Amino acid sequence: MFRSNQPVDTVDYGESVIPKNRLIFLSKLCKETLIKNPGNVCEVGVYKGGTLIELAKVVKEVCPQFKVYGIDTFHGHPYSDGHPVHPKGKYGDVDINELKEYIKDIELDNYIELFEGKVEDNWKDLQLENISFAHIDCDLYIPIKYCAANVPTKMNKNSIIYFDDYGHEHCPGATKAVNEVYRKERINEVYIKENNTCWSGFIKL
Repeated sequence: MFRSNQPVDTVDYGESVIPKNRLIFLSKLCKETLIKNPGNVCEVGVYKGGTLIELAKVVKEVCPQFKVYGIDTFHGHPYSDGHPVHPKGKYGDVDINELKEYIKDIELDNYIELFEGKVEDNWKDLQLENISFAHIDCDLYIPIKYCAANVPTKMNKNSIIYFDDYGHEHCPGATKAVNEVYRKERINEVYIKENNTCWSGFIKL
């Protein structure tokens, strides 16, 4: 069982650093959740919008009256946990205006709203509610622990919060953060049989 993958330093707008098989799993889980419990979706850690766009497609299909809220610094990692794969400034090659233009070009702008800044600085001021699915992909201890503790306060009952980096060898701070907020037995680790990988985890609220 593998708890790492090949690091990806950059992608084009609309693409994700998450491997395709995990992106398919994430989209399927989101769809299943929204069918049972319609609501908004929140993603923390947007980068160039690959997963955000896939989640927006799910919202458009299942419950188009709702949106996907995307939160990111849009300037890369503001700090580092000390792991060489995730230095300060990584994923800084993104422009929020270019991303917005891309989203508009593919006609998903009515389903996506972006917020710029560190989640731990702006979460309390964001007027977000009725969230049924959250995707947390921050790589680092500080924002992930903040999300684990605070994002559920704006989420619906029977919703899901998904931590992309849980258990990943390149993101030790992510695992530490989630384990400090939730009991281990509550975390559903995501095992992908296709390539024998086990990183990412989600919690049913």
